Amino acid sequence: MAKHYACILHLQRNIVSMFKKKHLASLVSKAARAYRVSDFYKHFNEIKMIDINCADYLIRVGFEHWARSHSAGKRYNLMTSNVAESLNAALAEAREYPIVALVEYIRGMLMRWFSVRRESSANCGGVVAPKVEELISRNFNVSTGFLVRHTSKAEFEVRGKEGVPFVVDLEAKTCSCLEFDMIRIPCGHAVAAAIHSNRRVDELVGEELSRNNWAAAYSLSINPAGDEVVPTPEDDTLASLLLAPPNTRRPPGRPKKIRILSRGEFKRGVLGRKVRTCKRCGGKDHNRATCKNPI
Repeated sequence: MAKHYACILHLQRNIVSMFKKKHLASLVSKAARAYRVSDFYKHFNEIKMIDINCADYLIRVGFEHWARSHSAGKRYNLMTSNVAESLNAALAEAREYPIVALVEYIRGMLMRWFSVRRESSANCGGVVAPKVEELISRNFNVSTGFLVRHTSKAEFEVRGKEGVPFVVDLEAKTCSCLEFDMIRIPCGHAVAAAIHSNRRVDELVGEELSRNNWAAAYSLSINPAGDEVVPTPEDDTLASLLLAPPNTRRPPGRPKKIRILSRGEFKRGVLGRKVRTCKRCGGKDHNRATCKNPI
């Protein structure tokens, strides 16, 4: 049931390496982060004019996998895989540990994290999490000078500095700019409408981003490991069976680490680029004459 999306940073790196045009990366980021379909095609048409092959590549990846305006699910404000990369970096020290030591390292790390976050959520006196408060404060600064007109019930017309009108519904928690709808945090237009109607802005935040939900995420604790439990052998032939490790020889050199490619990523050489293979050591992108690896 989960929706799968591409990381914008990885997508930008692919485009720079494939099409050799760094300014395409910024346009891809703008198109991916656009909330409205009209804004998306404004940036995508610029990409098409600069490099039609890049536009074709992005179409083959699928708009629904990288563009927020075309996503089928709730992406909120997460456009990169930085969360997974941060966890990967936190495990760098224990990556080569034996499996039991690695699991124990992860358990201790998560136990520490849960404890710190549980205390932080308990000491938070606001209605929403601190990071959400920062975004609301930023949108409050953006909303300065907006023109607000009350239309009916909880609906308002809000005009920004460019004079473009946006319709805000505080009861339905929507805005025609779609930022409020997608990330569940009041946009600048919604903040201006809430202030005009003397409503608390933090009460408009989606329930999933509230302090109570944040505290509930870390309410359970990860306990220390108990004494080692020695398994009781069962009364069958398998209990007395001794299995020796397989008689294999470890290949020379450092073990290869192959990262699983995300959607839209390709191996080097797949798109027409010839990859040189060294006949001496089997390495990539060099030949026998320039090889520096030991035999």
